[in-house]
Amino acid sequence: MRRTLSAVVVVALAVGTAACGSYTGGAIPPATTEVYNITPGASVLIGSGGNAGFGITANTGGVYRVVWSGDQSTSGVHRQFWGSVWTHGTFQQVTAGCIGAVCPVESDDVVKQPVTVTGGQRVDFDAQTADGVDGFDVAVTGAGFEPVYFDLVVDGVRNPDLVFFSAADLSGQIANPGTIPFGLQGT
Repeated sequence: MRRTLSAVVVVALAVGTAACGSYTGGAIPPATTEVYNITPGASVLIGSGGNAGFGITANTGGVYRVVWSGDQSTSGVHRQFWGSVWTHGTFQQVTAGCIGAVCPVESDDVVKQPVTVTGGQRVDFDAQTADGVDGFDVAVTGAGFEPVYFDLVVDGVRNPDLVFFSAADLSGQIANPGTIPFGLQGT
């Protein structure tokens, strides 16, 4: 079964020059981690104002898209993006470059296949952007697959102001998490 996800992303982008490392996350974040309701099917705008950042969108049925953009055109600095995504269920599908290749990753970017951790699974990634949107899609399944947890890092810093999603509790307005890591669940 193929699931599709669509998102409109307008970004300022970076050209990466350094090779990406092999980031490895840890255990699923604790039950006390903040969890937000994301609006399925909504678009998100990242890179607005020339800032580097992450955008997360969701579709019904546990499909999530994580994309990132740099700000080299305004800052002159190449940015590195890495992190992890966790589920208490399983990752039925991980698609580097997103379904339909709409957010292709660079040749030195790494989006790993799921690994089993206590209580679920985790996907790790480590990347830089070029002149386009980079990212990946995950489809989660199984009992208790949501919330899906995210640990997102730009240049070694967990900055919630650089993470954007459509908040269902705010009538679909774009929001930032209060802390990183954080969880998202569809409504």
